[in-house]
Amino acid sequence: MTGDIDGIGPKSVTLEDRPVPPAPPRTGEDSADVLDEATFTLTMDRFPGSWGDAAAKLHALASLIAEAEAAIPDAVADAIDQDHRWQDIAICLGITPSAARRRYAGYVRSRPVAPFED
Repeated sequence: MTGDIDGIGPKSVTLEDRPVPPAPPRTGEDSADVLDEATFTLTMDRFPGSWGDAAAKLHALASLIAEAEAAIPDAVADAIDQDHRWQDIAICLGITPSAARRRYAGYVRSRPVAPFED
């Protein structure tokens, strides 16, 4: 992948240089940047002019956490649909395989199957 415009942009990266799942959750500059952007955007959408207000930031962070937690069961079901093992899913979630299975297997089995669209 190359996207270097005037010397600015991503470097050429091969797939061998990139980590691939399963990988345990981690924090870092990349996720902090994404979270800062999402927190700022949500705060400004819901409370215009409130950037810097700690309560507005808490609200945005708690809302983003709730959205992420609500999205995990579908992501787990999608991973199972793509033939990922419970071991791999557990690594990505940072929990044991038995905990992952206990927490999400019921949802995976009961999730409605979306009809194919033409």
